[in-house]
Order: sequence, then C-alpha cells, then structure tokens
Amino acid sequence: MNILEILTITKGTLINKINLNININKFKINSKEIKKGDCFISLNNKYIKKAIENNAALIIANKKIPAKIPVIIVQNPIKAMGQIASYIRKKYNPKIIAITGSCGKTTTRNLLYTILKTKYNCLQSPKNYNNHIGVPLTIFNLNKHHDIAIIEMGMNHMNEIKYLSKMVKPNIAVITNIGTSHIGNLKSKENILKAKLEIQEGLTGPLFVNGDDKLLKKIKAYKSGFKQNNNLYAYNLTSNFDKSAFIIKIKNKEYKIEINLPKHLLNDVLIAIHIALYLNIDIINIKKALENYQNYDMRMNIIKTKTNIIINDCYNSSLESLKGALNLLKEKSNQKLLILGDINELGIYKNKIHNQIPKLLDKITNKKVILIGPNMQKINYPNSKHFKNYQETINYLKTQKIKDTLILIKASRSLKLENITNYLINNV
Repeated sequence: MNILEILTITKGTLINKINLNININKFKINSKEIKKGDCFISLNNKYIKKAIENNAALIIANKKIPAKIPVIIVQNPIKAMGQIASYIRKKYNPKIIAITGSCGKTTTRNLLYTILKTKYNCLQSPKNYNNHIGVPLTIFNLNKHHDIAIIEMGMNHMNEIKYLSKMVKPNIAVITNIGTSHIGNLKSKENILKAKLEIQEGLTGPLFVNGDDKLLKKIKAYKSGFKQNNNLYAYNLTSNFDKSAFIIKIKNKEYKIEINLPKHLLNDVLIAIHIALYLNIDIINIKKALENYQNYDMRMNIIKTKTNIIINDCYNSSLESLKGALNLLKEKSNQKLLILGDINELGIYKNKIHNQIPKLLDKITNKKVILIGPNMQKINYPNSKHFKNYQETINYLKTQKIKDTLILIKASRSLKLENITNYLINNV
C-alpha cells in the first residue's frame, strides 16, 4: 500500500507531502530493522532518528518531528497498528485461526502449523506475539500466498481479546483451557472464562475447545478430549514424560496417534487434530506430521545430556502447568532435582496458590527441591533450598555432584531459569 492509503486507514495528519505514491515494503517498530522503503511506527518517539538514518520511507508517530520524509501524525500509534493490520487482513483474506487459553496456546499453535503446512501455505505468530502489539506485527507478515494464518491471543484484563478478535476476524477460534493465569487481575476462573470467550467477538466460524475442561465443557463449541461426550474422543492412552500414544476413531476406523509429548499436553494435540480434520487434512497425513513433532522454546523440552535428563519448562508457569509437569515424575524411580521458581501475575491469590505447591511436591519420591523467588521463599518445605534468583542457584549447583538425575526446571518467564538449563547442559 502507498502512503496515501495508509493516511486514509489511520485517519492521521500528513506532514511533508512528498513521494506519496511510494509503496511501503514493511511495517516495523524496531528502528534497527528498518530498510529502505519501510514504515517505522514509533511507539515511544525514542528511535525515530535511527529509523530515518536507516532510510525509512514513512514515519508514523504521535507528535510532529523534524524530518525530510513523510510523517503521519496519529493520536495513538498502537491503535494505528491495529487499523493497518485490519486492512492487511481484509486485503489478503486468508483463513485465520485464533488461539487463546490459560495454558497451551503456543503448543497448540505449533501443532497446528506442523499439520496444516502439509497442505496449506501457513503463517504463524512468531514467538509469543499475542497482544495488541504482537498480533498486528504478525498480520504485517501476511502476503497473497498465505492460505492460513495461525495467531495466538493473550490477555491480562477484560476486553483485550475482544479488541484482537475484532481486529483479525478469525474464521476459526480455539480456547485450550481455563486456569489460574492472570487470576490476580480477573479475580476468578469464571471471569477468566468470560475474557477468553471474547475471542468470539469477531469470529465468523466455529469455536474449538478442550471438552475435558470443567468450564469449557459447558459452552457451545466443537469439543475434543478423553471423555466420550466430546465430538472428537480419544481413548487407550499410554504416556510417559516425553512420549504418548492414544486411539481416535474416524468414520468407524481406529487410528493410533503417537507423539513426542507428555500426557498433560494431549488435549492440545486433540484440538489440533480436530481442526485439521475440519480443514480436510487426511488423517494419515495428520499422523505422519505428529509423529515427527518436537516441542521447543523452553516448553516441556526434554534434553538428554551424558549423565542427566533435563525437562526444560521455564518459558512460563501456572498452577495447572506445574501440576502437569510434576505428575509426569510421580511414577519415576530416578533421583529427581526439582528447580521451581515463582508463578507470577497472581495478585492477591499468590500466597493461596503457592501454598498448594507443597502438597504437589509430597507426591514425588526420591527428590531434592530448590525454590527460587520471593513467593517460593515463603514456602516452608522440608529440606528444600531457597534462593533469590538463578545466579544464586547456579552458584549452589556448582558445589553439587549431579549425576543420573531427572531434573525439572520450571518457573514464570521473568525468573530467566533458562540460564540454569544452559549451565547444567554445559557443565554437568
């Protein structure tokens, strides 16, 4: 699109009316990434000079700036991002799959991408681009060749998913589960459900949910799970901490699905299968795609070193995902090292939720426990070690002999426990 089209879309004010018919290559918010012909959307007015030095063709900002290139002044650059994203979505008109939920959004997105790319040209959210900035950045990467875009939608408060859903108008929506993530802001799981259901605001097609979830099973949607009242029902489950298998029946014929994921992530797998079938992917191709699937990005990533097995699950944490990770270890006889950090964004519920962790730990035998962060430090668990941060923990681990051990590393992202993972991989 050219500068005049962008002016119309954003309803801004144009200064420096030169070269207005130039087509903009890409929209970016990082001045370091700007190349000739790009538009720089300034979110804080700090890096405009750098963007101009890198040959930006257009600046979108919320104040007048000294420049010799076109500048569109808008009241809110983030709102302008959403307006441009809506235009791009309408222009290319791919099928949009929007995913939300307390846990499992990224796993479900990766699973869908793995399956759907066998038949379609797919775009997916990079990393965790799932908010009012990340979703537009994902849409900015759309082009005429994309058949499907798979987009995560996250939230901390009411009306955030509503805004995103109206922006992208999904053809298919997914809610993976309803847990306690962000309960500090939303006060109850019922309110979390209401916030997640906002994904239907712009929805033009079906909603797919985890039918085994206590709250989601009550709503009208396509349901999948391990209970027989679901539309897609799985049975004969076998699982350990890194591999699982189950049976599904399609048109009265049984198919065994095998995947390199633990039990507590399998509802995400079933949702992905359900949507793939809806989009006319053959079950045999689904099976093949899932057999080669590997989890990554610090989400239940199994790392086998010369002497230990590490479960690297430190991208994020909630009470529900911690339960799932610990349940994997209950039946293992190995020596275990549990390195657990704070669960964040719990507000006034932080003590109540962290105080449930000792009961979960009691179910694990043959273990040593390391607790990290101010909330975990309040837990008086017998024989556990407490540290303020990952660096203190690494200093302690340097004094320990760790061999033939199953190590779980899990915390909210802000604790940066991947540094512990990297230390153990390289030094133990």
